[in-house]
Amino acid sequence: MFLKRKLYIVILCLPFFWSAVNEDAHSQIQDITQDGVSVRIPFIEYGDFIVVSGRFFGTVDLNFIFDTGAEHTILFEKLLTDLMGVEYDRRIPLYGSDLTEELFALIVRNIHLQLPPARKKKMSILVLEEDYTTIRQFLGVNIHGILGASYFGEYIVEINYRRNFIELHRLEHFDPPRSNFETYPIQLINRKPYISAEYVTPSRDTLELDFLMDTGAALPLLVHTNTHDELSLPENVIVGNLGSGLGGYLVGYIGRSNMFELWDQQFPNILTSYQDLDSMATDFQFLNRQGIIGNQLLSRFHLYINYPRSEVYVRPYRRVDRPFNFDRSGINAIAAGPRLNNFYIVHIVEGSPAQEAGLMRGDRILAIQRIPVSLLNLDRINNKLSRREGRNIRMRVERDEEVKVVTFELRELF
Repeated sequence: MFLKRKLYIVILCLPFFWSAVNEDAHSQIQDITQDGVSVRIPFIEYGDFIVVSGRFFGTVDLNFIFDTGAEHTILFEKLLTDLMGVEYDRRIPLYGSDLTEELFALIVRNIHLQLPPARKKKMSILVLEEDYTTIRQFLGVNIHGILGASYFGEYIVEINYRRNFIELHRLEHFDPPRSNFETYPIQLINRKPYISAEYVTPSRDTLELDFLMDTGAALPLLVHTNTHDELSLPENVIVGNLGSGLGGYLVGYIGRSNMFELWDQQFPNILTSYQDLDSMATDFQFLNRQGIIGNQLLSRFHLYINYPRSEVYVRPYRRVDRPFNFDRSGINAIAAGPRLNNFYIVHIVEGSPAQEAGLMRGDRILAIQRIPVSLLNLDRINNKLSRREGRNIRMRVERDEEVKVVTFELRELF
C-alpha cells in the first residue's frame, strides 16, 4: 500500500535550540515502569506522526507528538499552566523552524507527567510564551505539545509501528533483540540520535552524510542542500511549503533523490524535501547533520533506540522498499474551527491539476467525490487527493459565499 500522506505537513519544531541548554540539568533517572523492567505505551498515528496521550497534574489529558528529534518536552498552550497556577522559572529564547526567528518559552520545573500505563515522572518542561504552531490545523486533531528525550532518553526505546506501541526498557534488565535484528551505531548529541547513511546526488556521486532520526518529522527524507559542497537540487522539483513548525511555515523544494541507503536497505527514487538553510543564521558545525530521516521512512522498520549505549537495533518490515507516494492534486488543505471540521485550501502548487481547475487559496471545501466533508476528516481528504494517476476528482467549494463545482484529473507533480 502506497504512502498517501501529503508531504506538506512535515516538520514540527525543526529544529529548535535551547540557548540555555546546559542551564537545565538532565532529569534524574526515575523508574516509571510498573514492574521495574519495562512499560508499554500505546500510540495513534495521525498524518504520519506518533501521537501519545499524557496527563498533567493527574487531571489534564493532553496529546503529544513523540519526537526523537527534540531534546526537551514542550507544551504549546500556556493557558493550561496558567490555570494550574504553576510558577515559571525563567524566560529563554528558542529558534524557530527556519533557524532565523527568535521565539520565547518559559521553564516550568517539577511537573508531574504521566503516560498511562507508565507511572508519573517528575520533570522540567518548556512552555511556549505564545502558541506559534499550526500543527492542529495541518493534522485536524488537537495536539498540545511534543514529548522529547527529557522524558524517554534514559531508556531503550522500542517503537513498534505495526502494533502501535512504544515500550521503554530499563537497561539493566534488557537483552538486545536477536531475531532478524541488526545493530548499528548512533551518535547522541543533546540526547538526539544521529546516524550515517549513503545519499546519491543528482550527479550520481555517493556521499556518506549524517542525518537526524526524527519521529517528529512526517516525511521520508529531508536534505539541507547548502551543508555540503556536492549537494544540489535535482532537475525536477516543485516549490512548496515543507511543513509547519515553530515560528511558521517552512519553504523549500520537493522532488525525488536518485538513491538513499539506510541500514543496508536501498530506497531508489525516494521522495525528498530540500531546504537551503540561511548560512547567516546557522552555524553548520553546530547543526551536526546534512539532513533528516523522518517518520515516513523510520516507520518501515521495527526499532529499538538504545540511548544509554548509543546503538539502534533494526528490523525492516515487509515491503520496506515500497514506493513513496505524494499528493497528485496540488492542494494543501487545513482544518479550522473549534472542532477542526471546516476545511480550507491554504496552498496550491503552481501548474498543478487543482490550479488548472481554477481552485484558489482560501476556498472552503464542502464536498469531495460527492461526499460532504461532515462525513470526512482531513486525513481522508488528503488520501483521496493522493490516489492513482488518472483518477478524476470532483470537488465542491465555497468562495466569497458562492458555491463552485470543479473537476480535475490527478497526475504526478514531478
